[in-house]
Amino acid sequence: MEWSNKNKYNSFNSAKGLTYYENYKQIIKWLDGDNYLPPPIECNLDPVLGCNLNCYFCITQSYMKGGKQGELGLEYMINLVTFLANWGVRGLCISGGGEPSLSHVIPTVIQYAKLDLLMDVAFVTNAVYMSDQLIRALSLCRWVALSVDASNKDTYKNIKGKDRFAEVIYNIKKLAFNNRKTDFCFKFLILPENQREIYDACKLAKELGVQDFHARPCDFDKINIRGQELDIPAIHEQFDKCHELEDDNFHVYTITHKFDPEFHVKHDFPACLAAPMILPVLTDGNAYLCVEQKMVEKYMIGSCDPQEKILEWWGSDRHRQMMKDIVPDRDCSRCIYGQYHSQIEAIRTDSMCLSFP
Repeated sequence: MEWSNKNKYNSFNSAKGLTYYENYKQIIKWLDGDNYLPPPIECNLDPVLGCNLNCYFCITQSYMKGGKQGELGLEYMINLVTFLANWGVRGLCISGGGEPSLSHVIPTVIQYAKLDLLMDVAFVTNAVYMSDQLIRALSLCRWVALSVDASNKDTYKNIKGKDRFAEVIYNIKKLAFNNRKTDFCFKFLILPENQREIYDACKLAKELGVQDFHARPCDFDKINIRGQELDIPAIHEQFDKCHELEDDNFHVYTITHKFDPEFHVKHDFPACLAAPMILPVLTDGNAYLCVEQKMVEKYMIGSCDPQEKILEWWGSDRHRQMMKDIVPDRDCSRCIYGQYHSQIEAIRTDSMCLSFP
């Protein structure tokens, strides 16, 4: 059980991909040679290359080596999100590249995207730094992911590289106390070092007043995880106890359907088909094919500076060929959109006789 039956229509249920049926049909036509590719549903924007923690398992460590730093300016981001909203992009997820709260102009971007452009906005943060201005801006977000990954200061320091647990807990309390409209989600990435405290972290999340607790395995096949030994049965026992904590105001999500029973990557889809649903834009001003392949040169689609350049390469023959060249078992690690690929394939082949309900 990954979620309760009364809460089965949730953001982490990959069946929500079926609501993108019209986008799927247009992507299929484009892959088969049509010139039109619909705009992405979401832009995943990285405003900062840099972080105030040192998580050894972070996927951005590969391109932050050598102390690389970078930051997108306010004018650039305002122009970009204006273009995206007018183009038809619905969601703006501010995340990755390090820690987005380090950009002091991000509250202005959130407010502009939500209030002026009517975009849905999400934010992914480690919650170490929370200015009053940012807290007010986050109250406008549809959801906020809080990457905590621990239930106590010792484990936190061990896996995060710095002793900031007390600040994080204080900030989460402050966020939850000041807002009842935004969905705050306590994120817990399962690692060898924290696998025995999933339930403790879930209890802590509920005590802090957040709406959601989300636990999933780390991508063991992509990152050099220390010790890679997990007690899978014990983890599932903790999952069951976590679900017992659920009530109308607190939901638990233990996401395992994107992994095999041993929590390793699985690719039960034939090809990369859903990538055009998301547009990752990074601090180098370029867009990449996939959020799991950030700063990988071969997956760089094109420049977003100025933003009108996007229309020059979005849906181009090169863009289409990049997708067709991907062999999941060879090129991909964990894929967060695996079931979306499978859903598009089912529509493409019409194996379900879609004209007959």
